Amino acid sequence: MAGKHDGMRYALGRARLTGSMKTVHNHKKEASRFVDTLRRLGLGVQNWKNITNKHVAMVVTQWQADGYTAGYIKNLLSGVRAICRAYGNDRIHEDNSAFGVERRVYVTNRDKSVPDEVYDRVVATLRAGTDSRQGRLALMLEYERILGLRFEEACKFNPVRDHHGDQIHIHAGTKGNRPRWEPVWNDLQQDVLERGKASGYYRSMANSGMPKGLSEKQWRNYVYRALDKLGLTKKACGGTMHGLRHAYCHERYEDLTGFNPPVKFDSREAWAAQAEAAAGLDWQIKDDYARTVIREEMGHGVGRDDIDGQYLGKW
Repeated sequence: MAGKHDGMRYALGRARLTGSMKTVHNHKKEASRFVDTLRRLGLGVQNWKNITNKHVAMVVTQWQADGYTAGYIKNLLSGVRAICRAYGNDRIHEDNSAFGVERRVYVTNRDKSVPDEVYDRVVATLRAGTDSRQGRLALMLEYERILGLRFEEACKFNPVRDHHGDQIHIHAGTKGNRPRWEPVWNDLQQDVLERGKASGYYRSMANSGMPKGLSEKQWRNYVYRALDKLGLTKKACGGTMHGLRHAYCHERYEDLTGFNPPVKFDSREAWAAQAEAAAGLDWQIKDDYARTVIREEMGHGVGRDDIDGQYLGKW
């Protein structure tokens, strides 16, 4: 495992790349994300010359589990290849499909949310368990479904530290290390925040919700094994754990607009009809507004309408 002085990060800063200043900056940033994920997975390789296709495949699999789009993964891989080549490593596959990265699809209009009945059953089962890890996992799943957090954000969220009145501060474990503020806009959110504070898991401001003595990799492995047994998988229920965040976005969209997002409908005509019936002729203005708000609250980049399209759908 990499220690305080990380050889790959040091080499990343010294890599001599071709292209414009913007291209060089972007490639180094993309490759830095690759190193971040390597370390999350417990891989301690220290030299870009030693990066193999197996390393890349493991990282891509994790990115896909984190909900990264195919287009974003392709951008990240461009940076990885550029840094590898700068250090004489030309072994990395040029074909992204070798790592299971599909052709870029901006909007599938497929509902990837976890059904509420599955979520309710899984959380209830975990709460009733005798292992303290089950209670921690139940609370983190609630953070994902009720607060809209990503998995890593939920793991590192501390309601004692991060809840400020009618807002929460999301700053630990965020994608791209981009902190953000989210509103607390319903009673269910207030309830889960208060239960988190009273849980005893956060005895200091520095604590995360993960059990002491377990690394992030060990905790992640436990989580995926537990959810596989409980049927919270794409194969079993049509959605992965990340689908809890999708379900949150659908609920937030309806709260902001008064109607359901397009991903819930089989045609644009059906979606538009229910939107107009609920909100009148200015329903499209409400749709645009809701997407802008959700994009910011979820920590998506400005202008990334392809991302909110994956969550909400778009005809």
